[in-house]
Amino acid sequence: MPIDTPRPMPDLTGLRIPRERERPKRPLLLLLGSAVMVFAIGVGAYAWISSATRAVPVETITAALITEGQALTVLSASGYVEAETRADLSPKITSRITDLRVTEGSRVRKGDLIAQLDHQDLDAQIAEAQAAWAQATADLTRQQSLFHQGLAPKSTLDAAVAQEASTRARVDYIKALLDYTVLRAPFDGVVVAKRAHVGEAVSPFGSPGQGSTNGGAIVTLVDFSTLYVGVDVNESNLGRIRPRQPAEIVLEAYPDRVYKGSMKQVIPSADRQKGTVKVKVAFLDPDEKILPDLSARVNFTREATDGGSTRTRVEVPKSALTVRDGKTGVFVIRNDRAIFTPVVVGVEKSSSAEIREGLVGGETLVAEAAGSELVDGVRIRNKK
Repeated sequence: MPIDTPRPMPDLTGLRIPRERERPKRPLLLLLGSAVMVFAIGVGAYAWISSATRAVPVETITAALITEGQALTVLSASGYVEAETRADLSPKITSRITDLRVTEGSRVRKGDLIAQLDHQDLDAQIAEAQAAWAQATADLTRQQSLFHQGLAPKSTLDAAVAQEASTRARVDYIKALLDYTVLRAPFDGVVVAKRAHVGEAVSPFGSPGQGSTNGGAIVTLVDFSTLYVGVDVNESNLGRIRPRQPAEIVLEAYPDRVYKGSMKQVIPSADRQKGTVKVKVAFLDPDEKILPDLSARVNFTREATDGGSTRTRVEVPKSALTVRDGKTGVFVIRNDRAIFTPVVVGVEKSSSAEIREGLVGGETLVAEAAGSELVDGVRIRNKK
């Protein structure tokens, strides 16, 4: 081949390295906007979750279950069961108990034997006194005969008359002492306390060598038919009750039993220190459960109630009532959430209202629901 013939150029396209087309860079403003949007969404979600789970602090109260008498109450007072007829039986002489026929709870009739005291010394004294009386009687008879015969002066007869009267009085006195050795029930009643035992020496002033606040009483006898409740009423409230004012009596020992009562008497004396007046309230339906000195609560009512098993009512403060969607109700607390519960309101007082339907009593409620922004189902916690 001739030297001046041009050589063919080799094809170098097969040696080219293929490259992807470079993408244009995102603007910085777009990236910044995206970050702000993500942050805003996160903050909003956190706020929503916090508002849904945050517990609202509230004060709570309990729906009260009250009796019919409590709903009609015009005045309440506390006191104790007392008895009009009560006696501490003590001896009139010092002696030793030889027989005691009763114990706590014994029921006795008027005149029944309670206790017998030792009387051996009195038996000897009565024998001596009767002998002296017999001698004085014989001397008087003899002096009368001599006086009528003119054999004895009037002064001797007068002395014999005086001696006979003196010995007779001595016999009567010892007989009275013998009667004192027998203690009998002065009225029908129940023995509520036995303060001595057979073999003990007793006296009107207590056991020898010991102090006594009951005057040496052997037993205490109470007539249960005369039991009443004595309550102290503030003198400023005395005008709110009237004679025969109906009342309900509840003994602290039997809170489920309601007794019918009636105002019996206002004691005509006031306690200057306490500013109170004592009032007696009679039982109209007494039973064997009523015992002296039991604590009692008296509710004076506007009108008489049935007593016994009177129906109960549910009562709540007016502040617990609120209106949601045109319905009156309360927020009942269940599982730390306030649940709106519609109710039917009955008789309203100045600060409370009767709930006829919707509650059964004992539920825990939001105390200040009226005017609040609570919503049904919100989580709550008690204020501290």
